[in-house]
Order: sequence, then C-alpha cells, then structure tokens
Amino acid sequence: MMSMGKLAGKYGGLLCVLSFVVACAQQPLINAVPDWLYNPPEGVVTSCGFNIYGRYQQEECAIQRGRERLAAEKGVSIDSITVMKERVVNGYESVSMNKETTSTTTDTIIKARVKAFYYDVPRDEYYVWMVPN
Repeated sequence: MMSMGKLAGKYGGLLCVLSFVVACAQQPLINAVPDWLYNPPEGVVTSCGFNIYGRYQQEECAIQRGRERLAAEKGVSIDSITVMKERVVNGYESVSMNKETTSTTTDTIIKARVKAFYYDVPRDEYYVWMVPN
C-alpha cells in the first residue's frame, strides 16, 4: 500500500503539469490573423501566393493587385491578362509568367499607400491592406 506522502507527491506532480498546460493554452497567439484581413474599415485587401522569384516579387504582386482594385473602385477601366506556364522535367520545375495590364483614365490620378501587411507563413501568402491617399 502507498503511503500518504508518496500518493500526494504523485498527484501533486500531475496537478503541476496540468496547471502548466492550461496556463500555456490560455496565452494569446503572437502571429494571429489581423482583424483588417477579412473586414478592412477602408480601402482594399489583396494577396499573392507563391512566386518563383521570391518574397519581394510576392509583395510587388500583392501591391499591384491592390492598386488595380483601388483604381477600379474609382471608375478606371483596367484590363489585365496573366499567362503562367509551368513545366516539370525529371523532377525539376520551371515557372514563367507574363502579365500585361492596360488602363484607361481621363484626368484621374489614383494615389494609394500600404496601410499594413501580413505574411501567412503556412500558406506562403502575402496580404496587403491598401488605402487611398
């Protein structure tokens, strides 16, 4: 039969571990999704996924999309064509992308700025929140 001291030590240790787990579970997430991502109070939110040329091009892609959407809200006519080609040979992949954008404006100047950005690491998705300047 177990003595009372051994029994209390066993359950005391278990209680200590359980308390630690509960305390850790209540900590806020540092990389939580920002509120503006799905409901921006003003402006537009755009994103861009994986880009073969790296994160800088991913950022530029998202910013360009934001400009196009803001311009479209101001009544600017925008035509954009993107052609992306992927090729896999013996396990090696190559991707090429050509994009052509034309816009028609009549004495309209569209100024915008990036208000915030968010990078979703698991999805490799870059988001920007752009507002008119």
